[in-house]
Amino acid sequence: MVLNWNDVGILYQRELRSALRDRTIVTNSVLLPIFLYPLLIWIVYSAVTFVSGQNEGLKSRIMLKDVPEAHVRLKQGFEKDRSIVLGSSLDPRDDIRQGLLDALVEFLPPKSNLGIDDNFSVRMTFDESRDSSDRARSRIAEKITNYREDFLERRAVQSGISREQFQNFWIDDQNLSSNQQISAFTIMLPIFFIIMLAVGAMHPAIDSTAGERENSTWETIMTAATSRTSILVAKYLYVATMSFIAAFLNLFAMMVSMGTVLAPFFQTGRGNSSLRIPLESAPLVLVGAALLALFISAGMMILASFARNYKEGQSMVGPFYIALVLPILFLQTPDFAFTPRLALIPVANVVMMIREAVQGVYHWRSIGVTLAVECVSIIVAVRIAVLIIQHEDFAIGTYNGSFGKFAKEWLLGK
Repeated sequence: MVLNWNDVGILYQRELRSALRDRTIVTNSVLLPIFLYPLLIWIVYSAVTFVSGQNEGLKSRIMLKDVPEAHVRLKQGFEKDRSIVLGSSLDPRDDIRQGLLDALVEFLPPKSNLGIDDNFSVRMTFDESRDSSDRARSRIAEKITNYREDFLERRAVQSGISREQFQNFWIDDQNLSSNQQISAFTIMLPIFFIIMLAVGAMHPAIDSTAGERENSTWETIMTAATSRTSILVAKYLYVATMSFIAAFLNLFAMMVSMGTVLAPFFQTGRGNSSLRIPLESAPLVLVGAALLALFISAGMMILASFARNYKEGQSMVGPFYIALVLPILFLQTPDFAFTPRLALIPVANVVMMIREAVQGVYHWRSIGVTLAVECVSIIVAVRIAVLIIQHEDFAIGTYNGSFGKFAKEWLLGK
């Protein structure tokens, strides 16, 4: 059949205008990608803040035992801490098991004599199975560690050791991971990218095929003064466009919401992780997104076109949606290498290419294989769709069966 690009353009515009009037498509392809992450992140952030505030407001019941007279300052520090309540017990270990006491702090003689006067060791008794007891242990450890560092430094100065000599040991580390690498694994960009591409394509694919049959408009469209191939290509480009728009909007909303709300959580002493895509990687990410949108749209349209109504379309497309997501879950480990062999697997290769590009890493041989494989996969999928629509009983809507049955009867000649 002859492909008329002028007719494709007219039908493509018609599909887009119809989509803007469909509440389901607008919700899933535009509104959901924009507001999903800001809403979810706000809910999670509020929940974490609330729980953290509740935990910080809870006081730890602690018992100090045999505090040396030389370390009264440490005991005073515990007394002044509003998050700690000092108490006493005849059987502190039993009280800890029963939840009447959170932790016991015992001051013992030092395990080895290093020539430091008034040196000491500490034994903490707590119940790790209870959050309040484990929280008390953390508070005690932080307070004693800070006091001990100050104590040893003062003793060193009294012994004639300067502060510079006392602090002559340090760890100097160098992190080779770029900001983009940290953020890529933190926000799991590839897996969310695939999900939103699939969500953006699913409803338009079903609506433009099974929806047309359910509304009894499929036969009318097939009688239009143009070739069936032109109609199919127009619908296909429309579905791919909605898929790409959904993924792009979702990516933009993800970076904005995480960059503003969750940025403080990613700040470290070594610097801040960047919640953005490097400018030099943007073209490769866009190309990958476009290829994925074209491939996913073709697969979903082929399966949904065999459905008689919208509900059947959802059930037919569902397994394909799951098949897209499940393999990607196994590719999220940081040490998984992007090899030319992996580049032969459709969808997974583009996901790996995008993940590497976000990190600023480019394996050009694997990228070349990925682009070639994905283009071939798209051509094959579109070719299958064209072969399907050429059959008269399918075009007029009289065919009753699944894609598997159709493949056996027509494509395989069985």
